[in-house]
Amino acid sequence: MKKTIVFITALIGVVFSVNAADQSENGVFTSPLTTYSAGLSVGGLAALNQELRDESKNFLEVSFVNSVRFRDRVNVFFDINWFAPGLNFGGNVGIDYLLSKSDVKPFIGAGIGATHFDKNDEFDDNIGPSATVHAGCILELNESVQLRFRVPYTVVVNHDRDQYAGVEIGLLFSDKFKRVKKLEYNR
Repeated sequence: MKKTIVFITALIGVVFSVNAADQSENGVFTSPLTTYSAGLSVGGLAALNQELRDESKNFLEVSFVNSVRFRDRVNVFFDINWFAPGLNFGGNVGIDYLLSKSDVKPFIGAGIGATHFDKNDEFDDNIGPSATVHAGCILELNESVQLRFRVPYTVVVNHDRDQYAGVEIGLLFSDKFKRVKKLEYNR
């Protein structure tokens, strides 16, 4: 119990810590030299509607994930997903809003895309536009590695109006200049 309390206290301290900055740079916008990260994520999804549950109650998700830092607190994401069992796939693009600038970044996000679940022989009935909302946390492990946890909820506008929710964990990589900032005086 004491270890849990110490861990939670340390986690809260990290989340609310403030990075010391050079006073001469106050009020000057900065941006990282590297803004792109990519990697893989895996997760488990639970079908929420009966038609999708008839296919499988749970799905394994494997994704190729991409993230581009757009502003200090805004990331644009693009994910390509595969769901097992079966020939189920999809892709999403959207925006994540980061709630912190520290190494522990909780976030909320939303996106749109398309998803296909192979439930019968009719391709048109199984594919549709999708919308996703999620919450999660990005942990900056070092200058070039991020660990991302995410809890998504997705609705697919296909014949059966499929819905699923789950948990994902991903590892994203970028080059070593992610924490190097350039000053933007003309902004």
